[in-house]
Amino acid sequence: NQGEVPDFKVKGGYGESSCSILLGDSNTMLAQMHRRHTIASTIMETDSFGVTVYPNVDYAFIVALVVILDEINADRSGED
Repeated sequence: NQGEVPDFKVKGGYGESSCSILLGDSNTMLAQMHRRHTIASTIMETDSFGVTVYPNVDYAFIVALVVILDEINADRSGED
């Protein structure tokens, strides 16, 4: 956005296994995501996420955003 306040922003590093989703340019938290590392996920090479969605926030939007971030991260790391 040029000169406009964004609707939301992702703070932190998705590649660092955790991030926060904030409302616009404020510090109002919409959701927090962290990747869970377990023995089963390491052996089976799968990802597992823990997501905390705050009240009055669209769960479907947050889940879609986490999926998109996961796909972007997979493309950057060369995974299919």
